[in-house]
Amino acid sequence: MRPSPGQIERLADRLIRRLAGAEFVTLKAGEDVIRARVIALLNRNFDEEAEIEQVAKAEAEKLMRTGVAGVRRDEIDLRKVELLMKQKIAKDRGFAL
Repeated sequence: MRPSPGQIERLADRLIRRLAGAEFVTLKAGEDVIRARVIALLNRNFDEEAEIEQVAKAEAEKLMRTGVAGVRRDEIDLRKVELLMKQKIAKDRGFAL
């Protein structure tokens, strides 16, 4: 489930504060600029994950309709097939879930 815009903003704020506070990173731009970039990255990540989920769901439904050789349909769990398809698509795209 995709987080709300407010949750994404809070996550970005916490991430920036913790990384800068631990001196893990040195901010070379203004905090507002960095915050906007982190929010954009998080939004892009959640958009890509949602797109992967949609493709995985469509592929799983297609697989369920056509069937699998040697496996009865009542033996296949659609949710499990969706999860496996999502993992495969993410791996093929180099996307970390």
